[in-house]
Parts: sequence; C-alpha cells; structure tokens
Amino acid sequence: MRTGQNFWLLYAMLAIIQTVICNYFQFTPYALVTLLPAMVLCIPLQTSTSASMVIAFATGLLVDWLSEGLIGINAAALVPVALARKAVIRTFIGEDLIARKDSFTFHKNGIRKISLALSANLTIFLVIYILLDGAGTRPVWFSLAQFGISLAINMILSLIVASILTPEEKR
Repeated sequence: MRTGQNFWLLYAMLAIIQTVICNYFQFTPYALVTLLPAMVLCIPLQTSTSASMVIAFATGLLVDWLSEGLIGINAAALVPVALARKAVIRTFIGEDLIARKDSFTFHKNGIRKISLALSANLTIFLVIYILLDGAGTRPVWFSLAQFGISLAINMILSLIVASILTPEEKR
C-alpha cells in the first residue's frame, strides 16, 4: 500500500526533525518542544497496541540517543501515550473509527475532536516527561509553568504534524 509506505517515510522524517529540535532549539527551560505524541497518535489503527508501544519506545529511544538528553526519557514518556492511543481515539474521535480501522482526518472528524485527542496525548506525555525530568528537584510552580507553556506550543505543532500524517483522501 502506497499510503502506508508514505506514512512510515513521513514518520521517519518527523523523527529526524524531532532530533534536530532536541539538539538545536532549546531556547528556554520553560518550553519542551516535541512532535512525538502527535506522531504516535497518527500511527495507523491497523497497528496493534503492543506494536505501537514498541514503535513508540524505539522512536523515543532513537531520539534520546541522537539528541543531548537523558537516555530513555522520551521513550518512557512515549510508551504510555501509545498504550492510551486507542482509548484516546475512542473517547474523543469515536468508537466507529476503531471498529472500521479507518484513519482519522480533519475533514471527516473536525479540528475540535482531533484537537481534544491531541491535547490528551500531549498531557500524558508532558506530565510523565516533566515528572521524570525534574525528579522532585524542581518547584511545583516551575513544573506547572513548563507544562502550560509546553502544552500551548506543542498543541500548534501537533496540529501541523497530524495534518501531515493524516492527509485527506482524494476521490
């Protein structure tokens, strides 16, 4: 299938872009910029939960290994996102999408539903990442500020990533 091949090529390119972001675009400690939760949410629904967890772990570990961060922190925060992927889609986009193993698009499902699903995935990722990164050494206000700023920035980036990985079908 050409669509599947294009998806995985785009997925790999976005993982490389995430590595570049981790290495060169850390302007402030208050903003964590990540594309990874949106990438995991857009994994085709034909992929099982266990396979998506392995893909998420490998992607997170690769980004950690190629960037200047703690080895395993992206992987540890991304695996629960992959675990909750189908539940998030079921809750915010709809059960019928999972039953048909169809892909979601902005045209079919609307930006509101997809934004809610992306924000849920981002919340899971950011909470785990910030807790692991701070490990109880940072004040609560710093963690809350980092969470809020990161959620706002990443929401915009996640919508762009989702639009890239879930192209509209041409009929």
